[in-house]
Amino acid sequence: MKVIDQIHVDDSKLECGHFNRCEHTRLELEPGVMQTISVKLPNGQFVTFSFVPGSNANEFECCDIHTTIGPRVPRPDKHEPGYLQHLIGFTVGYNTFTTRADDQMPTTLATLLLNPGHYTNEKSREQAQRLMKRKGGKA
Repeated sequence: MKVIDQIHVDDSKLECGHFNRCEHTRLELEPGVMQTISVKLPNGQFVTFSFVPGSNANEFECCDIHTTIGPRVPRPDKHEPGYLQHLIGFTVGYNTFTTRADDQMPTTLATLLLNPGHYTNEKSREQAQRLMKRKGGKA
């Protein structure tokens, strides 16, 4: 893993990995190798991103996301307790999901799917077309 650059983003460009106007560090992952980044917060807690390689060396299957901020809770698999993770999925102005409502099955790890195969199925194409059509754009 190497640092590509550290810049101040004044103009957000999603295609370049920018979506907030602030200090920004971009990293490049080594193909085909599991790699983890842990970021220490000012309160001493951590947010960790673990990139899991896929079957193709140039693609990653997912990014597991974990924090040490929440309280420790038992996991259903009876292994070492995890930390409670509160997640909210959203699009600008609207929440699409939240994990805060489920006390029966607490979330202790989040996974962001990265492999393009997760997005090339018919359901994903139809969803993108439907959403873009609402906004007058092209998918």
